[in-house]
Amino acid sequence: MNQAEDVEVVLAHDRRYKFHSGTLARNSTLLADLLIEPYAAKLSNRAKNAGIKIRWMIELKELPSDKHPAGILDLVELTPAGERADGRTGLIVNENGRIPTKIFDHYEAILYAFYNKEMRICDSDMRAALDDVIQIIAIADYLGCTNIISKPVEVALMKHGQSLFRAVQSMPHLWAKMAYDIKSELIFREAMVHLAGNWKRMQAKPAAMLTLKEYPGIGLLAEKCHARLVDKGKTLEQMVMSAYPGRMDKPTDYPPIKREEYAKDILVWMALAFFRHWLGQRIILEKGHQADDSGYELYRSLGSAGEAYMNKPIMNQFHHRFPMTKKAMNVLENHLLEIKENIKQRVDQHGILESYCQLDVHRYPVDYLTCVKVEREDFPWLTQDLPSATPGAGLKRGRRPGGNDIARHNLVAAKRSQEREASFDLDDEVTAASAEGLRRRLVERKLALYKYKALALLAYSQVHVP
Repeated sequence: MNQAEDVEVVLAHDRRYKFHSGTLARNSTLLADLLIEPYAAKLSNRAKNAGIKIRWMIELKELPSDKHPAGILDLVELTPAGERADGRTGLIVNENGRIPTKIFDHYEAILYAFYNKEMRICDSDMRAALDDVIQIIAIADYLGCTNIISKPVEVALMKHGQSLFRAVQSMPHLWAKMAYDIKSELIFREAMVHLAGNWKRMQAKPAAMLTLKEYPGIGLLAEKCHARLVDKGKTLEQMVMSAYPGRMDKPTDYPPIKREEYAKDILVWMALAFFRHWLGQRIILEKGHQADDSGYELYRSLGSAGEAYMNKPIMNQFHHRFPMTKKAMNVLENHLLEIKENIKQRVDQHGILESYCQLDVHRYPVDYLTCVKVEREDFPWLTQDLPSATPGAGLKRGRRPGGNDIARHNLVAAKRSQEREASFDLDDEVTAASAEGLRRRLVERKLALYKYKALALLAYSQVHVP
């Protein structure tokens, strides 16, 4: 356990840390590429005898900017004596009355997380927590260690309860991307429920679709889940349109049934005809599964019964066209109320108005369906990051994967994820790029990804109730 701390990380002149190269390289793709033997200092015997063990020094060269959301880390050349060749001491930040930067605290928290130290994120103010989370994700993505920070970030956000879920509901496409970055299944599922239910409206927003284009798997899954809602709506509409409540289809138990028996229920049949007339018009006017809300308003009305639809003004229109006595009209309306109650039971049994999201839709109603189930096997990163070989392949009989095997797989998966995110606009350049150059360009190109910081904060501010 008493291994030599052979790496010094310098974030600022007063922020210096000593770590183990093996631990850093196992947890970060960036550091794994930097902490290799050719880049290590060739310490002299005099330095070794003096107890100097630092063979790599990594410094934060630049603070975060629009071009580099996580700043820039790079190696510092060391002399054989173990001292900096350039004689510098690190960044000196003059905040001069501005809001203090938290970049050093965030880097420190992530580096300590490599050693299983708990990462603390504000759990009292969601605005502050969200601001911290965005920068932590940017740094973790730059280092290639999102798997390390995913759970602490998820837990910190989940502590805010309905405030978080309202923010997700207001901008699900941005939160879906964030959840994809940190592999948060709960937040991703929540965002996907809102995306699928509001998919047609989302498609009419070019900015939202451009955002989703960066991660095609999110858009494809949202479309797939929306198709499930459409099929569910079609099934309900077919069931309601073909319903014969009560004993309309068999007014007596003694066949053959004479027409006089059916004639006794003429007002019931008229009520059913009026109901189907109204429902057919709504579907033809694309208020059902073809609507922008996937039929939510129509299905909610059917599930409410009573005066939620076909109220007095509507029934007066039927009465004007098919005049009858006041008493007959009252009887017909009573039959219609019974039909509505029967339809309500069918809607409830169908489950289309159920909610599978964490948002309390009773306190914070939404105007679209939230009954889609997002299964765990639907998550795009689970299929994309599967190793090509079967588990245990290449291992001796009886030997299970060890720590190095797991760490190696995590690094490979992280690199594969970075390359996949860069591929959509780096295809023409990747062949000529070095590993370091590719990473730098990737961070620059991912500027658009981290612009969801302002948008997500805006989403929270729009729904926040003091």
